[in-house]
Amino acid sequence: MILYKPGAQFLYKGRTVSVDYVIIKRTGLWIRLADSDTVCRPEELTPLGQGASLAG
Repeated sequence: MILYKPGAQFLYKGRTVSVDYVIIKRTGLWIRLADSDTVCRPEELTPLGQGASLAG
């Protein structure tokens, strides 16, 4: 399991991004990226650093 906590870094469309916060909707889990208006699905993100830890 991947933890999407604020500040965690991921690779998204060829660039490094940080998680701002997580949005939970009826349609599923969405991730708001810091320093942009971008909202994406978790499966679009590739874990990079220590903040994006793998658990389980």
